[in-house]
Amino acid sequence: MIMKKIVLTLLVAVCAIGSAVAQKEKKYEKIVYKDSKTENNELIITVDNAVGLEKETKFKLLITNKTNDYVLYKPEEGRFVINGKEMVPSEKWLLISPNDNDYITINLKGGPFNSVTSYSFQLDGLYKVSSNAKGVEAPDFKLPVTKNDFTAGNFNCNLSKVSKETEKTSVKFSCTYTGDKIGFIFPSKAGVKMPDGNEYANAKSKAKAKASFLTKGKSDDFTLVWDRMQGGKSMDMQFVEMFVKWNSTFVEVAPEKMQPQTLQFQIDETLSK
Repeated sequence: MIMKKIVLTLLVAVCAIGSAVAQKEKKYEKIVYKDSKTENNELIITVDNAVGLEKETKFKLLITNKTNDYVLYKPEEGRFVINGKEMVPSEKWLLISPNDNDYITINLKGGPFNSVTSYSFQLDGLYKVSSNAKGVEAPDFKLPVTKNDFTAGNFNCNLSKVSKETEKTSVKFSCTYTGDKIGFIFPSKAGVKMPDGNEYANAKSKAKAKASFLTKGKSDDFTLVWDRMQGGKSMDMQFVEMFVKWNSTFVEVAPEKMQPQTLQFQIDETLSK
């Protein structure tokens, strides 16, 4: 009798283990994970559209910046932790303007991920970049052009295109950053000094022209635009001298590391199939 009870107990245990293994290894066509949202004094992190497929797992990461500074996100500093194994994403960097939001899709290739019902993501690589950092001094750029290039600290810039007409003036520059920190270019901060002695913001600043950021050796282009000025012939952009004033367009700064966060992903069984 005792032997029968022992055998029965063993059978129950084996069945339980087998059931657990089967549950763990169950594969779906698509796993859908629950949405999540975390918030602190500086950021709101929202995750949605998270799925696990046979050859990839991905999710949309929306970062809301509650500060008056810029927030830089470097995805490669974070990591997935799936079944005890760490894997690193490789998406491009993301810059979020002050009191604004932007998103990025984090996509990890490989797999299979359609049997992973839960995992964590270490959200690291968040940095705060002061919006009040002092700009690098840069020489005024004369239009009509007398020189095609200039240097501003660790920024080497070249004029790549110019159109100077009565109705509209447009100038395009290409700049390379050679420093060891991070170089930022804020086109919206550039203006132009006209013969009346006043400085005028470029038209693109009204649309909050997006800043760009560069690591050592990287380059980027940006365009400045001014529309027709009031004042008749004395302000006719086709003929008069204009001087681009850079103000704090070029900034070199060491970003301040922000606290990392851990995001938890859990299967939504009602949506997974």
